[in-house]
Amino acid sequence: MRGGGGMGGFKVVLTSDRATMTDYGGFEGLGFILCLPSRLLPRFFAYRVLAPPIETDADGRALVAPLPLRKLEASLLEYGFSKDEVAITTPEKLAKTVSGETKVVGIHVLDPMGLAPVSHSLSAFTGGGETYTKTMFLEFAHRLLNLKRRYGFRVVAGGPGTWQLKGVFRSLGIDHLFHGEGEAVFPQVCQALMKGESLPSEIEGKAVPEGEIPLIRGPTRCGVVQITRGCPRRCRFCNPTMFKFRSIPLDDILREVEINVRGGESWISLATEDGFLYGARGIEINRKAVRKLISEVSRRVARVGFCHVSISSIVQAPDLVQYFSETLGYNPGSPYLPQIGLETGSPRLIERYMSGKPRPWKPSDWPNLAVEASQIMNEWGWYPCYTLIVGLPGENDNDILQTLELVDRLKHVRCWLFPLLMVPMGGSLMENENFYQLESFNEARWELVYRCLRHSLSFSKHVYRGLVKSIRSVLARYLVQKFFEYGMKVIEDFLEASKRNPVESLTTVSAVNFQRNPISQLAYLGKAVEIFTRRAA
Repeated sequence: MRGGGGMGGFKVVLTSDRATMTDYGGFEGLGFILCLPSRLLPRFFAYRVLAPPIETDADGRALVAPLPLRKLEASLLEYGFSKDEVAITTPEKLAKTVSGETKVVGIHVLDPMGLAPVSHSLSAFTGGGETYTKTMFLEFAHRLLNLKRRYGFRVVAGGPGTWQLKGVFRSLGIDHLFHGEGEAVFPQVCQALMKGESLPSEIEGKAVPEGEIPLIRGPTRCGVVQITRGCPRRCRFCNPTMFKFRSIPLDDILREVEINVRGGESWISLATEDGFLYGARGIEINRKAVRKLISEVSRRVARVGFCHVSISSIVQAPDLVQYFSETLGYNPGSPYLPQIGLETGSPRLIERYMSGKPRPWKPSDWPNLAVEASQIMNEWGWYPCYTLIVGLPGENDNDILQTLELVDRLKHVRCWLFPLLMVPMGGSLMENENFYQLESFNEARWELVYRCLRHSLSFSKHVYRGLVKSIRSVLARYLVQKFFEYGMKVIEDFLEASKRNPVESLTTVSAVNFQRNPISQLAYLGKAVEIFTRRAA
């Protein structure tokens, strides 16, 4: 048995903060609630209901882990490290797995400073404050720093959130930021650090050919299996487009599906920027490859879904939407809920920032494509979660009006519409732009937010009970359902009450803090809603 406390320990330990090192009780969508300011959620609800800890074995190894950590674990083992030298652990068991023998702790960061689009937007729209994603990371970083001072290991942070740590990582005890793909370079970094060699504070990974990406050795959190890397559409605001587009060999995918099934997973989430581009060259859909992928995976597991698909791919291949639903059993009673970037209704902004999104059509076709894709999806039991971007550089009122027109055309579509503020994502072609802030909002932008949220609330009332069915704990399922019911009521009342003066409403909401006394805060919030409702009337 390996252990910490100075009596053993692993040479290389891989881990992450609680917001990432959890399986969300079986419903991955709960992770988005952690993007809310921490003052709006009681601590026990966040840590025990939304993000319960992952189970570990007697040595402190996580029984399931985020896919990026599983890939790094596999790369280290293939490089020559032994299983006794490498462990993936949880933040709660970190002290058990490190010791004086530990040389490197690698941490996966997703949204460490709460600056990702969902976090930045939810914080702004609810009166500001530190998100739970940031709170959980900083608590983890403090724990890690204390252990580092005791044992002297080196800390390497990698993942899509490293851009948020530039300028602050050293103060958090992080020695190196690792940007990009890690499988080819990270083992070499670990070897160099174990030898005491000096390395730059920021390290760049390199693209790994699709046939050389190592296979995971254990099950992943929420059954995530990667089927593509990168994206050929080259949207300027997005960082996955900066990676070379590759499709993972089907045999490798199926082996990782089987590893997850043996680990107890009954749901497989196929990680991709666009599932219908699997096996494609550029943006030309390879129907044969997609059909075979769906067919083969469905033989091994009951439920399967793509993390993302795109509007233009759906319009290109409505037959694949039908095949997907018929093969996997999706229908209005058991819908599929893909995440899709709608972004804007303005062809001008599409052409300027994401001209590849409508291909093989033109930017001017985008609004019609969005409507057609929505109709196709709804017909076959797909209810998309659409995200829009507010505040792209150069956006004007006409762009917003065109987006409002598109939203109006979607008013009968079963979908969510979530407006997100523009975020200059690190590693994207727009990383040097500014964060968009609510101070720049005008009446047209507030109207867009209002209409989107009204649509999403109306749709949520019809589907929220089905969403929580996958939560394993009966108590957690009940609490989340009540949270949704209360939250929808509060949001609905505030939307109506604050339409005349949204800034005043946000000031009121900014005073709510459930970290103090949840009962008194509920009373305060209810009274505030009542006052605003009377004013609006």
